[in-house]
Amino acid sequence: MRYESAWVWILAGMLLLPGIAGAQQRGDSVAVRKAAERAQVRFERIRKLNLPRRDSGPRGECDARIGRFCHWNSADDTVVAPEPASVRRAKQSLLATLDTLSRRSPRDGWITGQRIRYLIESGDDATAVTVARGCRAEEWWCDGLLGLTLHEAGQGAEADSAFARALAAMSESERCRWTDMTPLLDAAQKKRYGKVGCGENEEVAARLWWLADAFHSLPGNDRQAEHFSRHVMARILEPARIVYSVSWGNDIREMIVRYGWARYWTQRTGTSMEPYGGAISGHEATPNYRFIPVSLALDSLHDLDFDLDNARSAERYAPVAANRLAAISPQVALFRRGDSAHVVVAYDVSTRRPFDSADIQSTLVLAADPQSAVTSASARSKGALAASIDGRPHVLSLEVISLDKRHAAWNRQGVWLPAIEAGSVEISDILLFEPGDSHVTELEDAVSTALPGTTVQRGKTGFYWEVYGLAAADSALPVSLTLTPAGQSVIRRIGESIGLARRITPLNIAWRDSPAMGGVSSRSVVLDLSLVPRGKYVLRVEARPEGKPPAVSSRAIEIQ
Repeated sequence: MRYESAWVWILAGMLLLPGIAGAQQRGDSVAVRKAAERAQVRFERIRKLNLPRRDSGPRGECDARIGRFCHWNSADDTVVAPEPASVRRAKQSLLATLDTLSRRSPRDGWITGQRIRYLIESGDDATAVTVARGCRAEEWWCDGLLGLTLHEAGQGAEADSAFARALAAMSESERCRWTDMTPLLDAAQKKRYGKVGCGENEEVAARLWWLADAFHSLPGNDRQAEHFSRHVMARILEPARIVYSVSWGNDIREMIVRYGWARYWTQRTGTSMEPYGGAISGHEATPNYRFIPVSLALDSLHDLDFDLDNARSAERYAPVAANRLAAISPQVALFRRGDSAHVVVAYDVSTRRPFDSADIQSTLVLAADPQSAVTSASARSKGALAASIDGRPHVLSLEVISLDKRHAAWNRQGVWLPAIEAGSVEISDILLFEPGDSHVTELEDAVSTALPGTTVQRGKTGFYWEVYGLAAADSALPVSLTLTPAGQSVIRRIGESIGLARRITPLNIAWRDSPAMGGVSSRSVVLDLSLVPRGKYVLRVEARPEGKPPAVSSRAIEIQ
């Protein structure tokens, strides 16, 4: 009987052991978390007591007022305040503590998130990626952390894949928050589109994200990955001690989603009575730019406009691939080839630092949608890139990237050649080129010396164009070329037309052409602009085929 009773107690103990062990494990996990939280709070106290002093702030009104915060964009805010040695040592100590505690509680997503946060702060992206790959918390959270670290490390395609997995596995409410891009739109766009993302106007969201991708020539969509990374960082920061002397709120989350998280902090000088009471400023990654287009015709990409440096924009982003971005104005010209268009883009950044001595990747990307990109690439900082596209409106993106110096020159616009009406005559864009010893008769000859913009020097300049749709009756085609000052008022133009004002036309020539019939008829002239006053002008070429409306092409130029 005692034998049987002993077995009963042994069996009962075996049944109770898993429950006891589970409770013990949960208790250990709670203790580990509390130790991690204490270490994190202790570090943030040290950081706050040693914040660098900088009396920075908006010179006028805020560029954006978000809840309790005044946000401003400053072109001068590009010098990072050095972190005191005491703070750096305390951060390394915190990371060592979190590393130890994570081994005791490997499934704690909060600890993993804090490790990644402080590794990114320390610039140790490689270790952050390793920690994210070893994450054992909830699957969607681990994928989100991995996407954040891969994005920070410049691995765009892998970051996109990680975020896609995270979005698929997270809750519906969290997914809705991440995919809502309404906070990134300005007032006019919100009025036009309403809510964008989170199940509303998804086609608009998809197109905006595609157009906002900073570099179409690099793998992945880094602007969208940045958006998701900001949501991950907001989740990391929300339940932790933060630097600001306020509690977490939706205004902090909105600020992070729109402008990014603070990469360092400074504090204004306090008073003698309260030396540590100065206002604290968080500084996001700079310089940053607005990549959401300011205007867009959803049904046609040719109506597309960007304003990279709009200080009061609803969102800004400092690209991972290039910490400096310069907008450039290349020469762009389109030429018909049947139902297709041949696009020529000439550029020159060779005189800009650091493009004068850097490892260069220059790429022309033409795309009617995200799946049909056509590219032309070069390893030169000056020259002309060309590619052929079909008749649909396309986005043109010229991206010149200094791979070793992490600088970029950038131009993005819409291009389109509408179908030519049957029986009509049309003139192509006018391509400016540097004349040589031989006469230019073909497009390829003009492209080889195409000017990198529409600014010309007072001297000899070549102009190339093509005429399409000519018939036999046009064998003696009247052609005129005029150069008139740009920006003339309507009243003056009317006065000139009726003879009340003297016509100001520095250049006006006319002749009769004997062009090739049908197909493409090419023409080039070389003009000596030495005697033309410096300024902005409109160059206009007009052809008058017999019995048909005149064909006109014009190009705005500046003579220096």
